[in-house]
Amino acid sequence: MTSVQAVGTVSAPPVTFHRLYLPDGGFFQLHLDAEGQPDECRYFSVFDNITPGNEEDWRFWLDRAEGLIGWPEFQTKDGKSYGRRWNAGPARIAPRRLDERIETARNELSSVAQAMLYAAPIGAPPPAPSDEYILVEAIEQQGQAWVRISAGLDINPASLSLA
Repeated sequence: MTSVQAVGTVSAPPVTFHRLYLPDGGFFQLHLDAEGQPDECRYFSVFDNITPGNEEDWRFWLDRAEGLIGWPEFQTKDGKSYGRRWNAGPARIAPRRLDERIETARNELSSVAQAMLYAAPIGAPPPAPSDEYILVEAIEQQGQAWVRISAGLDINPASLSLA
């Protein structure tokens, strides 16, 4: 049992998904089927937050030709490599734009992110999840900007009890 601190609705045409933010900064990301029931759920915990200090630092992440977000592979500091899950292929592609509206008990805010999802097989037998994920997002929100790297796992939507 856990409390939700904020609820986000992410528009990434043609897909919309929902995020349930937890007090520790982690979040559940849900996709709903045509009947409004969760058919996909991933739990993400924040792995790292980076605040680029200048334009050159931002180019490292978002340059149209060489930016890290969008490369076919992402490597974490511990040397593990993750393949691009969204639009796999051998060349760099532009990050996916995510427009998010976040509601808390006190206010509503919005953010825009340039993001890419990466994945690698875990290698554990079922019922363990088959893949682990790295979500890399360059986020702009309320006049601030940073890069958030989150690590995630698939969660069986049937195991959720949402009230």
